[in-house]
This record gives sequence, C-alpha cells and structure tokens, in this order.
Amino acid sequence: MINNKPLIIITGGTRGLGLETAVYLSKQNWNLILIDISKSAFKVYGESQNINQVKEKILKNNIVDFYFGDLSKENQVKKIFSKIKKKYKKIDGLVTFAGGDIKGNDKRASGGKAINNNLFIKTKQFHEIFNRNFYSTYYTIKSCLPLMKKNSSGKIVTISSILATFGTEHEFAYSSSKSNIIHLTRATASHCRKWGINVNCIAPSGVKTARFMNTLKNRSKHDLKRLKSKRKLLSFAEPEDVAKVVYFLLSDLSSFISGQVIKIDGGEILSPT
Repeated sequence: MINNKPLIIITGGTRGLGLETAVYLSKQNWNLILIDISKSAFKVYGESQNINQVKEKILKNNIVDFYFGDLSKENQVKKIFSKIKKKYKKIDGLVTFAGGDIKGNDKRASGGKAINNNLFIKTKQFHEIFNRNFYSTYYTIKSCLPLMKKNSSGKIVTISSILATFGTEHEFAYSSSKSNIIHLTRATASHCRKWGINVNCIAPSGVKTARFMNTLKNRSKHDLKRLKSKRKLLSFAEPEDVAKVVYFLLSDLSSFISGQVIKIDGGEILSPT
C-alpha cells in the first residue's frame, strides 16, 4: 500500500472495462498502475483524446501511473515489470483486462473479428487471438507474482468470458483462449495458497463499453432487441456491474475465496463452469 491505500495494476487499463474499473477503484480511494499496448489505444472508440483526459477520469488524490507495451510479448512484459519493481515495493492487486480479437491495422490495436470466425479461422489469426488473451495474461501474472510472493499477499483477478463456458461455433479462437485463462487461474490459485495470494476469474457476457456501443451495426437482431430491454437481467451489463465484482475480489471481502470463476451474465448461462 502507498499512504495506506492499495496499489492495483490494471492491464488494458486506459480504455474499455479496464478504464471503467480503474475509475470505480479510484472512487474507493485506491492507487492505480495502468498498462496498455500504446499511448494512443484509448482513442480507438473515442473514450479519451489524450493521456491527460485518462488521468482526469481518475480522482486526483490517487496515484495513477502508466506503462505501455505489447503484453503478448514476454520481453516487453519483463521490461515493464522491471520498471514497476524498481519504483514500487509492493503490489496489492493485479487485474488482467488486456486481450481481445485480432489486431487492427494501427498502433492503437483497434481489434476486429476474423472473417472465418470459427474452426476454420486462419492459423495466423488464431495464434494472434490466443496470444493477445492467454499469453498476455500468463506473462503478466508470471512477472507480477515475485513481488506478491515477497510480501506474502496479493489479489489477482483474471478476465475470461461467458463464451468460454459453453460450446459455440463462432468465436472459436477467442473462446478457446478465454477457456485456457480459466484453467490458468485455478492452477495459479493452487500454486499461490502458501503465500496467501488469492487468484480468481470473472467471465462477463456482453458489456456496454464504448467498443460495444460503437459496433452495434454488426450486432444481431437478437442483441439489438436485448439492448432495449428494460429488465436488468435481460439486457447487457453496464461496465460498473463488472467493476463492482472486480472490487469485491480485490478487497478483504473476498479474503477466503480463491480459484473461482464468477459469471457476470445476468443468469444467462446457468451450467457449471
């Protein structure tokens, strides 16, 4: 902790659910380290125009620090965490939002769906999606754990998807990478018990992020109808619905919970994970 406030690392933290969660945690008076792929990633869906606007979304009485790099490449992850370890003696929490579909054609990693978004996806695109989701999470945890082990404390929250919990023809690469994150979470939780480190996973369904709202034209009639529903459990999640669960898993409220997968889907998928 810095000045008795927890210090939390959030990957993919300058946009989307990462940024929304950072804003929520800042309201709890927590300090934040935000990691993203580039200094312009937050511009993709118009959430912020410059880094100062990102800072302004975080309460000014909290520490907010930024690091940039491609987390699917282990050497870049190591460089980032080498800098973090030199600057901070203790990390209280890690949230791994970084991920997504295939990269866009710009440095902002705008993302996008593969044309063959099923079993016959191009091999290169499959590896790209798998790397962005699974390996970015794996490398980040691997680099962060030594600091947590040193202090015999810490909370880790990984990000899977509701798509990882059932079979679907489409989103083959994405759901495969996210299902691997579930097993990574459980294996890491087992490994970390002796150090008092809690490791849990969330599996959200559709969430009304800036990206989601900017891609409505690509959504099905079913999704558009669902979006208009006035019943909370029949619509899509608000970003804060996810942020609240992340806060719970990072806080002392969940001190005896580890190795679990929490679905945030309004009760849509009720089968075991």
